[in-house]
Amino acid sequence: MLEAFDLTGRIPKGQYSSIIDPLEARAAKLQREVRKHGKSVIIVMEGWRGSGITRIINLLQPVLDPRGTRIYPIVEPNDIERDHGMFWRFWFRLPSYGQTAIFDRSWYTSTIVEYYNPDQMDEIPGSCIEDINNFEAQIISDGDLLLKFFLHISKEEQKRRLLVIKDSPFTMQAMYLRRKEGMYMVNRDFAMVDRMLMKTDKPASPWTIVEAESMKYGHVRVLQTFNSAVECWLTEKAGGNKELAQTYLIKTIIEPEEASILKKTDLTKSYTHKEYKPILQKLQEELHDLQVEIYNRKIPVVIVFEGWDAAGKGGCIIRLAESFNPRGYVVEPIGPPNDWEKMHHYLWRFYNRFPGKGKITIFDRSWYGRVLVERIEGFCSESEWQRAYHEINVMEDSLTRDGTILIKFWLHIDKDEQLRRFEERQNTPEKNWKITEEDWRNREKWDQYETAVDAMIRRTTTTRTPWTIIPANNKYYARIAVLQTVRSALQKKIKDMK
Repeated sequence: MLEAFDLTGRIPKGQYSSIIDPLEARAAKLQREVRKHGKSVIIVMEGWRGSGITRIINLLQPVLDPRGTRIYPIVEPNDIERDHGMFWRFWFRLPSYGQTAIFDRSWYTSTIVEYYNPDQMDEIPGSCIEDINNFEAQIISDGDLLLKFFLHISKEEQKRRLLVIKDSPFTMQAMYLRRKEGMYMVNRDFAMVDRMLMKTDKPASPWTIVEAESMKYGHVRVLQTFNSAVECWLTEKAGGNKELAQTYLIKTIIEPEEASILKKTDLTKSYTHKEYKPILQKLQEELHDLQVEIYNRKIPVVIVFEGWDAAGKGGCIIRLAESFNPRGYVVEPIGPPNDWEKMHHYLWRFYNRFPGKGKITIFDRSWYGRVLVERIEGFCSESEWQRAYHEINVMEDSLTRDGTILIKFWLHIDKDEQLRRFEERQNTPEKNWKITEEDWRNREKWDQYETAVDAMIRRTTTTRTPWTIIPANNKYYARIAVLQTVRSALQKKIKDMK
């Protein structure tokens, strides 16, 4: 989840005031509107050490009415609080109706301090995650608005900031977090935090990941999210679109205004045919041997191919399949669900296709159709495809925890290259079968699909199940990159098992 976020975002020089002033004015007005409806806004601020939680809260203070806002810095629980369950002190601090509460760290930090031992475990206990999700569900079911922010910075930036604040008596480093030395350090806790965020990223209470290397940029992101969420929440309270209200929060984090992830892909990478052939042959030989080890160690492998029409998925799959013994793999081409499949949960038909131990399944398109074609073409409701991000993350997490290697590819080409390939297919008799009217219709919705792909990559990239974006303008490069990625994934799994 965190790996998909670009930390280089900055506000253009000289434009900060013109951007932030209307956002602050709107936020102040919206807070007053919330008070009229007699419900609460609860803001959770979490993040890496030194990520700027205090600074962001300080920037929010002049915006929100102090008569209706209370800030709670989470510190060491006192004796009375320790006589109760962990969530008791947070229930005690929940705001009265019409008020706003900002938690400077929260039940997430308390859970980690009290229950996580990095020397004995690699994640927060499942029972704690369940308690958190149940607690937040109770808050939301009462009609209150819950906003969760995680401030994200790089390990290099964290190192620099910790040197600056190390002597401050007010920093969390000198208080509650001291009980767990090294806690919330990017280089140590990345996987644990990433999984915590993923497992508590619910449709009605998702996380907003704030790129906080620049405080101005982070401030803008927080206010944009606050305004968008509150506006949609008020719409529902006023008797507006119920489905809009159920999914308002996710929109603020899956479709940011920043540049597309895909647009940052270097599509100039290439191999000549002369360079390509010997590399391909060597990789296929290595993959053949690795398949034998995977089979002997009874490791299931799932390889997912998604990408633009004409991006070369078929060619990559052919070269990959040529590496393997056909008795140990299967290619599953995924099209629209049939009538029987439509009578089940949309993930049902994929569970039926997952490989047994030691086998390999290659998916030519996959369950991600839910958040791509089904989203764009209106084959499912907005609340259904918004909910799918969490459902997919849970399914993939279960697969990998059971020992499956899961590799996910997005094959990326630019619009001009797609047009060239479409025209080549249309004008070449032996390739004409590859192009359909549906392909041309989908091309007209390129921008919508690009937004959906960006959202998909951001919301379903985790430490265990990352996306690999393959630059595919050059087919030779794409095929080599795919085989190299699969080889590395299989080698790593085998090495970890030794």
